[in-house]
Amino acid sequence: MFKELVQAKNSAEAINAILSFALMVLISTFLLRFLWNQGLVKHITVFKPVSSLMDAFLLSLGLGVLKCC
Repeated sequence: MFKELVQAKNSAEAINAILSFALMVLISTFLLRFLWNQGLVKHITVFKPVSSLMDAFLLSLGLGVLKCC
């Protein structure tokens, strides 16, 4: 994401990179909420359902940080 912003030749490419990043975050948040509530909660009893999109966003952010390490 940041690589595309730094290498952007004009403002249109930078805006395109930012919008695509925001779209990916929104899609991953909705997908994570659905998969968490429909898949993991039913099969692993210690997990609790995600009730809000903010919780799903923070969960997605945390999993992204763990994925990078």
